[in-house]
Amino acid sequence: MRFSTDLDRLRQHLPAAAYPAVLSWLRRNPVLVRVSAPRATKLGDFRSATRSLPHRVSVNADLNKYAFLVTLVHEFAHYSTHAKTRRWTRPHGPIWKEEYWRLMRPFMSREVFPADVLHALEHHLHDAPASSCTDHDLMRMLRRYDRDPRPYLEELAEQTVFRFNHRLFVKGPQLRKRYKCRCLNDRRTYFIDPLAEVHVEQPVPTRRAS
Repeated sequence: MRFSTDLDRLRQHLPAAAYPAVLSWLRRNPVLVRVSAPRATKLGDFRSATRSLPHRVSVNADLNKYAFLVTLVHEFAHYSTHAKTRRWTRPHGPIWKEEYWRLMRPFMSREVFPADVLHALEHHLHDAPASSCTDHDLMRMLRRYDRDPRPYLEELAEQTVFRFNHRLFVKGPQLRKRYKCRCLNDRRTYFIDPLAEVHVEQPVPTRRAS
């Protein structure tokens, strides 16, 4: 069975000026790119080839075009690192960071990204973290271009009930970087990232002193 990237669909999810470079890269590398259904736990992923499947990169369909491109390059860098080393390396170690910067460089212009995103990306690339979604400044900047953004956990008032990953939580205080939240489904405590996108349910009613 022959596998190929749906180029027309991919093009719809990218900034117009970025498409020629992406197309050139795909023509030179045996990678299948798939526009995936939205996933709560990740923005994209890379999977190496098997006997029956080629190298695969997937990126969530609900990302805006700038976030989509950043995630696509991030995952391309995993393939490129794999192709160069042919051995296990740290997933986001020095070799991956070097590839991520090299692959992102052709897109670092005002023709591809708005000025505010470009500025955030320049800072991001100095020491790229394991995921673009752990770079809060970059995520906040990219979110400005979402068509209908869901609220971030950090934007909710304490004691607000919200839905995340198909469960209901009550927002608690922030401890270091994450918020301490109580799950109403299993009564356990979870520590959730401030930039988790959530669905607001309702405030928890507070008891009045009699």
